[in-house]
Amino acid sequence: MHSNLELAQYLELAGSSLSLFFNVLLLYIIYRFSRPEYGSYRILMLVMTSFYVIYSAIEVLVLPSYFIYEYNYFLFTTHMVENQRFSQILIVTFCSVFGCMQVVLAAQFIYRFLSVANFNFLRERYFKGRRHIVWVSATVIFFVNWFTVAWLVFGNRGDHPKELEEAVQERFGRNVTEMAFTLVSYAQKDKTGELKVNYIDILMILYLVFCASVPMSISLYCGLKTWLKIQQTISLAQKSRQLQRQERQLFFALLTQFTIPFLGNTLPMLVLFICPALHLSTEPYTNYICMLVPFYPTFDALATTLIIKDYYRGVMRFSGIPVRQKQLNYAQGGVPSSTLYM
Repeated sequence: MHSNLELAQYLELAGSSLSLFFNVLLLYIIYRFSRPEYGSYRILMLVMTSFYVIYSAIEVLVLPSYFIYEYNYFLFTTHMVENQRFSQILIVTFCSVFGCMQVVLAAQFIYRFLSVANFNFLRERYFKGRRHIVWVSATVIFFVNWFTVAWLVFGNRGDHPKELEEAVQERFGRNVTEMAFTLVSYAQKDKTGELKVNYIDILMILYLVFCASVPMSISLYCGLKTWLKIQQTISLAQKSRQLQRQERQLFFALLTQFTIPFLGNTLPMLVLFICPALHLSTEPYTNYICMLVPFYPTFDALATTLIIKDYYRGVMRFSGIPVRQKQLNYAQGGVPSSTLYM
C-alpha cells in the first residue's frame, strides 16, 4: 500500500468504502425483500448491484487516481503497487465494469418499458428463462470489448511519453514503468521535441465513447417512452391508483440509476478526457473533479432503497421500526402490487 496519499485520495477511499458497504447491503435487500413475482426485474437489479459491488471493491483495493499532464490522461493505482501485474488487471477491469453497467441499465429500461406498455410477449421472449442470454451476452461482449481495448491500447506497454514519466516522478515520486495504469495520450513529443499526434489513441477513445453512447441512448429513449406511457395510462385511468404509483416508483428508481452515474461518473470522465485533448490542465484539482466517482454508487443504492417502497418498508421492518401500509381492497377492483413485475 502506498502511504503518501493526498486529501482527495483519502476522500476517495472513504467514498468507495461506503459504496461497497451500501451496495452489499442493497444486494441483501433485493434478495430478501423482493416479491417472487418481481421475476426478471429482480435479476436485473441484482446484476446491476453486483457490478457496483465489484466496481467499489476494486476502488478500495487499488484506489485509482487521476493525473492530467500536457496531452495525457493518466489513471493509475495507488494501492497494491507491489503487485504490478495484478493491479494492471484490476485497473483495466475497473474501466470495463463501467461499460457493463451501461448495458444492464439499458436492459432495465427496456424491461420497464415493455412492462408499462404491456408488451408481454416481447418481455417473456427476451427476459425469461434461457432467453436472458440476449442481454447477458451483450453485457459479456461489452466487457470483453472494453477490457481488450483498455489492455492492448491504453495499458502499460512501456511506450509512454518521456515528459509524462518525468512529471509523474516529480509529482508522485514514482517510476511510471513500475506502475499499473491506463493512459490516453493524444499527442507526445518525439526525440527532436516536435509534437506528434497519436491517432490510434484518439480513434480508440472515440470508439469507446461511441460504445458507451449506444446503451445510454437506448436508456434515454426507453425512459422517455416509459414516462409517456405512464402519463397516458394515468390519463386513461386504465390501472388502479396503487399500480400507477408503483410504476412511477420503479421508473423514478431507474431515472436515478441513469442520472446519478451520469453526473457522478460519465460527466467528470468526459471533462478529464476532453481537457488533455484541448491541452487544458486540471492540476492540481484533477482528483477533486472526480470526487463523485467513488460516492455515486452509494447515492444510487440509497435512492433505490428509498424510492422502491417494498425495499424501504422491508428495511424499516427489519430494523424493528413499525410501518403503516395501506392494504388494497381487491373487492373494489384493486390490483395486487406484484402484478407490476410479472
